[in-house]
Amino acid sequence: MEEDIFSVVRQKITKAGTDDPREFADYYHILWIPLKGTITGYAASYSVIAAIGINERLTGTWLRFAAWHELGHVLAGHIYEQGRLLDNGFFTQEVDSRTIPRHENTANLISADVCVRDDDVLRVSNYNSDTIRAYRRMKAYQDRLVRDFETLRLTYNRENASPLLETQMQNLKHKIKGVSETLNDMESEMNALNFCKTFHDMADELGISERILRYKLEAMRRRGLDIDRQELENYGKMFEGVLNNA
Repeated sequence: MEEDIFSVVRQKITKAGTDDPREFADYYHILWIPLKGTITGYAASYSVIAAIGINERLTGTWLRFAAWHELGHVLAGHIYEQGRLLDNGFFTQEVDSRTIPRHENTANLISADVCVRDDDVLRVSNYNSDTIRAYRRMKAYQDRLVRDFETLRLTYNRENASPLLETQMQNLKHKIKGVSETLNDMESEMNALNFCKTFHDMADELGISERILRYKLEAMRRRGLDIDRQELENYGKMFEGVLNNA
C-alpha cells in the first residue's frame, strides 16, 4: 500500500541521519542533476542508477520541496512504473483533486510530510489538544441530537401526538440547548486561546501555502493522526461563525 511509503521514507531518513535532500541523495547514491530551462524537476532511472533533476533557479524552501517531491518518486518506485517523470510545478492541484495522477499526489504528500514538521503543524492547528478533541466530540453529539430531533419532528402530528413523543421532543430540545450553551462557552475559551484558526491563519503562521498544509495534514492522517477525513476536508467550516463573532 502506498500509505506504507511514509514509514519507508522515515526509516530511510533515520538511516541516512539527515533529511537534507542533497545529503540524503548522496547517502543513497541518487544522482542529483542541475537543470536549466523550463523543467522544474524530474526523476528517472538510468539502468540501475536513480537520478533526480532539480532546476538551478530553485532556492530555499522551494528547492527543498521540489527535491523531496522528486525523491518521493524515487522512493515510491514511480521511476520504475512510469519511466522518466517530468515536473513543471509542485502542489499545483489540491490533495483531494480527482484529476491529479496518483504518483504526483503521492510525491506531493511525501514532500509535504518531510518538509513540514509534525510538531509545528500540531502547535498551530491544536489538533492533538484536549480542548479541540473535546470540542469535536461535543459538536458530534450536537449533530446527533439535532438529527434525532428532526427524525421525531417528521413523525409528529400535533392533532394526534402521543404524550411520550412530546416528552421525547422536549427532552431533546432541552439537551440541544444545553449542548449549544456548552459549545458557546468552549468557543469563547478557544477564541481567548487563539485556537479557532482558519487554514489561511495556520499556513501563514507556518510560512507555507494552504495547499501544502492540506497535503501535510492528509499525510499525517494517513500515518495515524486522530482526525476524520471528512473533518479534514471541512476544517474551514468547523469554526464557521465562531471566527466571525470573535
